[in-house]
Amino acid sequence: AKIRDRILKGQVRRVYDEIGDRWTCLILLSLFSGINSFEGWLSVHGVSPGILSNRLKNLVDSGLLTRKQSSDDARRVEYRLTPKGEDLHLWALAVWQWESTWIFRDSPHPSPLFHKDHGPVSDVKFLCQKCESAVNLYNVVIDRGPGYNALQPSAGGRARKTRSAAADDGQQRYQFGRSMDIIGDRWNFLIISASYFGVTRFDEYQRQLRIATNTLANRLALLTKSGMLAKNRYREAPARYEYILTQKTLDFYQIPLMLALWGDRWLPVEEGDIYIRTHANCGHRLQIKPVCSDCEAEIKQGGFRVGGEDGH
Repeated sequence: AKIRDRILKGQVRRVYDEIGDRWTCLILLSLFSGINSFEGWLSVHGVSPGILSNRLKNLVDSGLLTRKQSSDDARRVEYRLTPKGEDLHLWALAVWQWESTWIFRDSPHPSPLFHKDHGPVSDVKFLCQKCESAVNLYNVVIDRGPGYNALQPSAGGRARKTRSAAADDGQQRYQFGRSMDIIGDRWNFLIISASYFGVTRFDEYQRQLRIATNTLANRLALLTKSGMLAKNRYREAPARYEYILTQKTLDFYQIPLMLALWGDRWLPVEEGDIYIRTHANCGHRLQIKPVCSDCEAEIKQGGFRVGGEDGH
């Protein structure tokens, strides 16, 4: 029950309810690539006009986007990230880095990252702002804050069904955001979250997440096939398996971590912090510093772009 409460009362779960689903995540990520119009999203993602209209309305209502008339064409509406939306830049960088490492590991990411102070970026390092050492699953300490008991567990939020990239018609139109096929599925996200908290066995996942047996079996099979979990047989008769975190999933941790930190800032409760995150290496409150591995300078908000021929 404690693990279940930590998952359903966690900031990433609340952020997931706020952002929504795969389509919403793809819209937000593509804004960091300069795509900001209805027609642009239709072209690159192949999303239906009705779904796109719904997701854009939700993002405007949530304070992540604003609508603005284009300076080039009075009939054209552009969408811009608000300060709340711009603050998702750490998440966007984490998505790009994980995809570069694990989805496009044998060739450069087809949507290159440009640092405005440097140029093309080969890798991004996520360091502690205070001690400048690496941040990962094993050195982030999470304690309950004063707002924890005031928060009610999420019952499911605005979960929506969306097609994965594999189900899209024809050739995949857009390469940045492929990781959303994992985190954009509610059950995949919850299973991975439970794994980070030490859950490894089928009955444990079922008890903690209250997930249907067939749904759990399906998602575990998909996560195993994709290399996000490794299947280990721990009993011969009857056959029983445990599911172990792989390096691919350990690296994936950066993505929900950035969402959690964003939620800490933008989804507060009156009673105070829901969780207090500290960096075990130095003991200070966790703040992330994304660093360009090529020039060793910080990649600041507004200081990068994904895709295109240059960083401007």
